[in-house]
Amino acid sequence: MPTYSIIIPTYNNFDLNLRCILSILKNSSSFKIEIIIIDNGSIDKTLAWAQKLHTQKIIRLVSNHSNMGFSHACNQGALIADGNYIIFLNNDTEVLPGWLQGLQNCFKSDLNIGIIGGKLLYPDNTIQHAGIAFDRQKVFHIYRHFHPSHPAVNRRREFQAVTGACLFVRRDLFITLGMFDEEFKNGFEDLDFCFRVRKNGLKVFYSPECSVIHHESKTPGRHIHHQQNAELFAHRWQDDITYDLEIIHAQDGLRQLQPGENSLPGKWFLDNNPNPFLHKARSFRDTGRFREAEDAYNCALRFNPFDLRRLDIAEELGDFYLDRNIPAAAQNCFEAIASISPSSQIKEKLKKTHRLLFSS
Repeated sequence: MPTYSIIIPTYNNFDLNLRCILSILKNSSSFKIEIIIIDNGSIDKTLAWAQKLHTQKIIRLVSNHSNMGFSHACNQGALIADGNYIIFLNNDTEVLPGWLQGLQNCFKSDLNIGIIGGKLLYPDNTIQHAGIAFDRQKVFHIYRHFHPSHPAVNRRREFQAVTGACLFVRRDLFITLGMFDEEFKNGFEDLDFCFRVRKNGLKVFYSPECSVIHHESKTPGRHIHHQQNAELFAHRWQDDITYDLEIIHAQDGLRQLQPGENSLPGKWFLDNNPNPFLHKARSFRDTGRFREAEDAYNCALRFNPFDLRRLDIAEELGDFYLDRNIPAAAQNCFEAIASISPSSQIKEKLKKTHRLLFSS
């Protein structure tokens, strides 16, 4: 008998489905699993492919004649699952080594954990999901586009909600609490279930040890019902929501600058976390390891894409390129800074790069 039932709703997107299943087979071999594919009426190669996979012992298929939606498909899978634990997984994901061990370790760390979500990464290896936070206007995948090594996304901890794109829960708990509410149409059913779990005295946790690539929202029509779903969620849970975005930022050594607090356009943070890539970049630069220095500078820029320090790092990288007599790369750095903060110092450096470019 399997211990873990991995439930994957599918609707077309054959290539993504294939990559998802192959990643599970590659990175879950030491665990007793079953994979339950719930196909929602695919009209591409997905169904024929899934029917062939169905001949494998650990892969099961349910074929719906039409697209019944995410919640219904997940509930179908849960009702037939043989595992004690369910993992709901979007078909546009690829699990990475250690993902299932990370979920297991988190679950064993606290007897009051009801749900666990993982660290979801965009294909460019920046954060897509590291927990869900709330302010009075919006719901946030917190720390979107941060570097995956930033301390803020590497703390195993409790949240009010996590995404259903990779969601671990005991099967008996999921069924006892009524499963996903199918009144939600492809959105907010995961948040609603997280709040029901918390209402019943259990915790919702984020586990950074479980890493998953998420191509995000590849199914056509994914957000058609967003406003309707958001209004239903707010009506149901508005008295239970804690507006915790700024609280979490403060816990993690960050503070988002408010409008009018500085003259720079866009969203910016004061980040008290040391940027380890900047230290590495300077060390490589000073020891003549220029290729490694360039790579480390670029990682330093991605560490927190909304950090005010990025302007200084970009200027330092531009100076590095000037010293290496690479004026075109230096110009890119200084122009990026000038588009945000056109100081006289940056304008002078741009003039210098222009002279070098036209004299070469």
